[in-house]
Amino acid sequence: MKRKVSDLLKEKGTAVYSVRNTEKLKDAVKVFNEKRVGALMVLNDEDEIQGIVTERDILIRLSQTEGEIKDMSVKMVMTPKEKLIVGTPDDNIEYIMKVMTTNRIRHIPIVGDEKSAKLEGLISIGDVVKTLLSDVGFENKLLKDYIEGNYPI
Repeated sequence: MKRKVSDLLKEKGTAVYSVRNTEKLKDAVKVFNEKRVGALMVLNDEDEIQGIVTERDILIRLSQTEGEIKDMSVKMVMTPKEKLIVGTPDDNIEYIMKVMTTNRIRHIPIVGDEKSAKLEGLISIGDVVKTLLSDVGFENKLLKDYIEGNYPI
């Protein structure tokens, strides 16, 4: 049975750390460090998705500005909503992994239906790999038990 993103979110939880698009980038960096995360959703004052800011976005901007980010806003660095690649709770984990690998991204926002685009979670490639490894370990144990005849008749 193929596991879905909704299964992963049930195990991981749906908490998502975020920043406002008007905040200073240096404040976002503090959140990255405090929460030990690699991505933050960017929201406006109405809690609508505006984009995502990742460690990679910040490093790219640092290289372009020779480290001058002190007065930059999150909005200047983030990946805007129009360029976001998102998943849904109904997507299967293997599909999400392929999307992440193909697009070379490490975080993917999970949204509800296309009309509301309500943020339901944020998953990382680490979450995906952990889920897939857990599934493989479980399947291996079942097969081993079957081969060794450990099931009662």
